[in-house]
Formats: sequence, C-alpha cells, structure tokens
Amino acid sequence: MNLGTEPPTLDPVEVNDLVSMTVLSNMMRGLLQYGPHGRVIPCLAEHWTLSPDGKHYTFYLRKNARWSDGQPVTAQNFVDAWQRVLDPKNGSSYSFLLFDIHNAHTFYDGKLKDPAQLGFHAVSRTTLTVDLDRPVAFFPQIMAFSISLPERKDVIDKYGSTYTEAGHFITDGPYTLAKWDHENQIILKPNPLYWEGMPKNNGIQMLMIPEPNTSLMMYENNELDFIETSSSLPSKEVRRLRHRPDYHYQTLHGISYIGFNTQKPPFNDVRVRQAFIHAFDRTYIPKLFQSGEAPIASWISPGLVGYNSQIGLTFNIAQAKQLLAQAGYPDGKGFPKVELWYASTTPENRQMAEIAQFQWQHNLHVPVELKNVEWKVYLKQLDQDPPQIFRLQWFVDYPDPDSFMNMYTSDSGNNHSQWKNKPYDELVQKAAMTRDPAARKALYDQAQKLLLQDDAVFMPLYVIPKSYLLKSNVAGFTLDALNVVRLDQVRFKR
Repeated sequence: MNLGTEPPTLDPVEVNDLVSMTVLSNMMRGLLQYGPHGRVIPCLAEHWTLSPDGKHYTFYLRKNARWSDGQPVTAQNFVDAWQRVLDPKNGSSYSFLLFDIHNAHTFYDGKLKDPAQLGFHAVSRTTLTVDLDRPVAFFPQIMAFSISLPERKDVIDKYGSTYTEAGHFITDGPYTLAKWDHENQIILKPNPLYWEGMPKNNGIQMLMIPEPNTSLMMYENNELDFIETSSSLPSKEVRRLRHRPDYHYQTLHGISYIGFNTQKPPFNDVRVRQAFIHAFDRTYIPKLFQSGEAPIASWISPGLVGYNSQIGLTFNIAQAKQLLAQAGYPDGKGFPKVELWYASTTPENRQMAEIAQFQWQHNLHVPVELKNVEWKVYLKQLDQDPPQIFRLQWFVDYPDPDSFMNMYTSDSGNNHSQWKNKPYDELVQKAAMTRDPAARKALYDQAQKLLLQDDAVFMPLYVIPKSYLLKSNVAGFTLDALNVVRLDQVRFKR
C-alpha cells in the first residue's frame, strides 16, 4: 500500500495526523478498540466496570497480552504512558482528551507536581483504575484512541527519541516494525505474540509515493494491492474507475475545512472572516472533483448527534461585500496580501487551494497568495505559528460529536485558530456530560452557531468521501467510518 508521505512520528504522545495513525494503529493496541459501526469492544482489557455515578472505571487486563519481546502488558504500562502524555514538556496535542481524569488538567498546567496524585493507578499487574472529575459519555471511546496506548518506559529510557525506530520499537499489536527506510518505505511484520493471533500474511509494505498518478500506475502493474484517495488515488480518476469490481466507496466522519488565524490581521476582524466564508461557493467542489464530496456548512458530520444542516454561513456575495466594506475594505480596496497555506501531499490539495484563491479574488477583489509546504513542515508551522489561512481535514478520533466540537476548545492542541471562548468551552463541556440525545443536540446547536456564525472561526467545506481500489485476491481488509485502515485480518485468497 501507499502512505503517500513520510509519517512525521510514530510516538503515540505526538501523533496527530492520519499518515502516522495508519501505521501506528496496526502496531499498537490499547485497553479498548472499535468494533463494527464504531462500537467500543474489549481489547487488552478483557472487561471493565463503571460506578453508578459514572466517574470510576476499573479495567481488567488480559493475562495473555504480551509485548513483542515477550514481556507482559501491565497496568503500569498505561500509568507510565498517561503520565508522559500529561507531562507539559512533551506538548502532546491530544493531552486534553485525558483532562477529565482527576488532577490531569492541574498536572498538565504545572500546578501539581506529584504524578502519584493523578486519577489513574495500577492496583495490580492486570488491574487499572481511573477516576474522573465528571461523568463523560464518550470516555470508553477515548480509551480506544491512540492517546491512551500503553508504553514501555524502559525502552524509552534506553533509546530516548529514537525508541520508535526499527529495532528499538516494542509493540503490543498485530505487527512489529521490521524496517523504516525514511522517506521511502515502512515494512511491518506479523507479531507472533499478539493476543488475538498472528496475522495470516507475510507482512505489509507501506510505500511513500507522493504522486497519486504514479501509485495508480503501480496498482495497475500489480505493484500495489490497495490505493485510496487520501494519498494514492487521483480524485479525477474516480469517475472512470467507479464501475470496476475492485472499486469501493465509503463516507467518513471527516470534514475538509479552511481555517483562519483569528489573531493575525486582517483575520482578527470577524467581519473579514465572515466575508471570506460568504464569498465561497461550496458547490464548485463536487463539480471539480466528482468523487462524492458533499458540501457542508456545519461542523458535525451527518450520522452523529448534533448534525444540523441549517447551521453555518452560506454563499452570499452581497453579504460578503457588505461585511468587507464595514471592515474598511470597500470592493477590496486597501486589503493586504494574505497567504493560504496547504500541504503538498496530493494534486487535489493544490486544486482546492486554487478554487479558494479564485473565488476570493473574483468575488471580493482581494489578493490571495498560495504557499505549498511539505507535510511535516506544514504541521510544525501550524503548531508553532499558524498562517493567516490554512487548509486541513479533520477525521473524528472517536465516533462522537465531541471529537469535532472539542477541537476548538481553549485547551485543544489541534485548535490552530488561536481562538478562545469561555461560553463555547462551557457548552461543549456540558454536552459531554449530557446523555439525552435531544438535549445534547440543543447544546451543540448553540455551540456551532457561536463557532461558525457569530465568530466565524473557520469554514467547513465538504464531508470527505473515501474511494479506494483493492485487489480481488485480498481478503479481511477493513476501513471504517473513522478512516482507520485495519490490516490485522488481511490475507491473500488463492
């Protein structure tokens, strides 16, 4: 298969991109995992209990769970890993997902120094307890996500930042890291000690071919068994290929969007942000790509509690021009040059950026320059100094609307907009504790209006479809609505 680019990292503390997640999710396993339809099922924890108040979990680990070097997976491995996630010097962008654990947020902020006071404890080799400050409806889903994976402290202490390199990385999942030829390929080999059983193949070769047309040619030449539209299958080819028996299509809980740095002029003025959104016609997108893209103005994808098709700013050139004039730029006069950054992973990224550039220049008469950046450099820039405008995609990490909505809370490491809003934070927190679907939706409606209309923090573009080609002799391949590629059951049919 083709990854399309080099994974920026395989350290669970640092992983926040789909490429790295694809590799890591096939080497590592946590307490729980996602089963059919996004349902949480046991994994390294064979079962768990929850107290009546919804704030105390006890996880019971399998006695046959082993690391790839033969050592048992223990409750202490999770304690070590979560302490590292919450250590502020590590700067984990997903640390906020653990903040509902007792004292976790205080520890991350540096106000608590003793990790023994954190609300998770290894009470025995196979028993882990977790105390929450509030009941959280989706906490089991977080326990199936990469931020909650265990780690081997002894291996990290020995190898430091190189502990994820081939020959160093000890895994607890279906595969081990046999080779990492940087910028070229990764080779995974079946783990004979995996508790669910060794995968029935000789290994997985993950190439890093940035050009989708090249990967399509390799697939046609039987050099690849699987290619997909995130990295390897040109969207423009989908219309030609979709009638073939090896073509597959799936909608995902993922949304493509354009973000603004709300602290950088001229986008520190909400009227400018609203004008840019009103000046963008999303119907251009499916006409250009013709791959099943569904335009969307709201932030929660269809199929999740809180989706509301009536929320969000829509195409309105007259309103856009009026707002831009109110901000001091009538008909675009005096508007400064601005840059739209995008990653150079696929031609579709470039085309999407060109669509935005054309519409803003045509409809608002404002200058927009495009800046194409390599993926790892792009992610680093977003973390350190987000550009004025940037294009990204977001796939939910767990099948709950909170995975969309908490991305823009003040503590989120994935909130590149620099926007902080206490009322929004409170609405998202309250919704997380609400079990009634109708009441949750009402809270998310309020939060989305604040995020997308009143403050116009960013612009959702379309619900992401996934088209892929899979050789007919490959069985056991799984791709779910969370965009997780599961290879543990992959085998070749005769």
